[in-house]
Amino acid sequence: MRQIPVDTNAMTVMLIQAPEPKIKNRDTGEAATDRQSGKTLFNVNVAVIVDGRPDALTVVVAEDGIQPDLAPGMPVEFPGLVARPWENDFGHGISYRAIAVTAKSLTVAGSNGKV
Repeated sequence: MRQIPVDTNAMTVMLIQAPEPKIKNRDTGEAATDRQSGKTLFNVNVAVIVDGRPDALTVVVAEDGIQPDLAPGMPVEFPGLVARPWENDFGHGISYRAIAVTAKSLTVAGSNGKV
């Protein structure tokens, strides 16, 4: 499967809500798991702002890659973020997957990194 690395340096990415387990089967409530590690996958819903234009998207992250103290409204980062085009009988689109989601460290403007 093709994977396209995503550079988020020119974006503001903010957490919309707390990460939630990704559901594999809506009828049974079975959670989706990573095929290689077996770890539960989580949907991380974020607002992405590029050139002042916001958009919402979901990034999938395995449970061990989620920083525990994340809160809605926080700026976040996604190490190892990739986009994966997909297509099936019901449609097509792009899914996003990352190694982790962490709070973005911010510096105070004009302080040269010193607080």
